[in-house]
Amino acid sequence: MSFQAVRAVFEQPIIDAMAALDTPVPVYLANQLFPYSEVTEEYATVDLQWGESTTVTLGENLERLQGSLVFEAFTLKGAGPARSQEIITPVMKTLNNLRSCCGYSNTGAVGWVGSMTGPTFAALDSNPFFMVRLSVAVSARFN
Repeated sequence: MSFQAVRAVFEQPIIDAMAALDTPVPVYLANQLFPYSEVTEEYATVDLQWGESTTVTLGENLERLQGSLVFEAFTLKGAGPARSQEIITPVMKTLNNLRSCCGYSNTGAVGWVGSMTGPTFAALDSNPFFMVRLSVAVSARFN
């Protein structure tokens, strides 16, 4: 089992989608630290958390990675929800296109996307950002 390879299956396509925007959006992963108090431009975060990782059988435990991916993008207030929609749409398309037919050759892992919750939009009171959030059920396998 390689959690790093599995993470790459989900995270790299999102990073690529954000880099391909007309105005690219930097993406920070859950294991990357950055000073929230110093961020003044738009950015996005990806948090991949695992729930069930094995299934008990009569023989050996079988790998069964299931979890959730949360994508959040923060745009400057005053730009309206349009910019947030420009950011979230390619992420949703990217995740919807993620299929088991690819992945093994690059990372040794494959991933599947389940139900999506959101996107939800919110103007944050505590900072100068407008947020869009998407939560996605994911499952994966490492070969």
